[in-house]
Amino acid sequence: MTGARPGPAPVLRSTTVSCAPDAAFGVFTERLAAWWPLPSHSVFGDRAGGVAFEGGRLVERAVDGTESVWGEVITWEPPHRLVFSWHPGQAPEQASEVEVRFLADGDATRVELEHRGWERFGDSAMARRRPYVGPGAWGHVLDHFAGLAEPRHDGPDLTALRAAYAAFFDEASAGGFGDAPEGEWDAARVLAHVALNDLAMTATAHAIVHRRSDLEFANLVCQDPAVLAAEVARSADHLERVARGRRLAEAAMAAVSRLDPDQLLTPVHCVLHHDGEVALDDVLPWGRLAVDLQAARHLPAHAGQLADLRPGPTASLRPPG
Repeated sequence: MTGARPGPAPVLRSTTVSCAPDAAFGVFTERLAAWWPLPSHSVFGDRAGGVAFEGGRLVERAVDGTESVWGEVITWEPPHRLVFSWHPGQAPEQASEVEVRFLADGDATRVELEHRGWERFGDSAMARRRPYVGPGAWGHVLDHFAGLAEPRHDGPDLTALRAAYAAFFDEASAGGFGDAPEGEWDAARVLAHVALNDLAMTATAHAIVHRRSDLEFANLVCQDPAVLAAEVARSADHLERVARGRRLAEAAMAAVSRLDPDQLLTPVHCVLHHDGEVALDDVLPWGRLAVDLQAARHLPAHAGQLADLRPGPTASLRPPG
């Protein structure tokens, strides 16, 4: 009597980064949207705006906020181990399993990724395993992770941008908002617009990293009434909406932080709408829009928009609605 034939071997890949395990675990889990190679490894392709661990799930977001669940967290043991099911673009019943280990190696961390569970697919096991082996597969993904996890000294100065986001979210967190005048956005839609704008900015940063040509950034989808309404509905209340906005803002800033000085000068065709009219149709260096104009104009304008929605001088002391 013979035993059952063993299934295909797990796919094993690793990289070593110059940081401690807790920092490496944080980059892998909290800044995933900044380093994951979305232009080549995503469900939404050119429409991909981010991917993150959210509420025990691994979720990709398109630039219009639409989601695709890639997997579910099985084990979460920071800063040493993470296990999740893996079924991007497919039903959960079609999942394999990925384990990521973070092992101290002197002053560095060895990150080991094991992709297993192929035997679940029976006769199609080898065919399902094949795309995850060789160039452009898990090794390529870990290269992008290492690119963000490694310390660097040539990234952009995001001090002003971070301060502008902080001021915007402080305004949002203060709450006390009244109804919007007819034809204008309420606080929920202002937050939704900024969140969607951040998804689109993250997507453009990825396109620059991946050397895409014919780069374009447009904010029209971020203003579409149906898209805004759908984004508002994804959060249960104001507090959850603010928390989601903060996560997407951090992802957008982390994505920009990957860009070197030459990449920040990358020309991008920018088409910006305001009140239904084209306010800007020009080619700009990406750093000018994503860092300078975002900090000096876009975020302060929306912070002011929120402040204008308060009905009285003491409204800012009221709890979030």
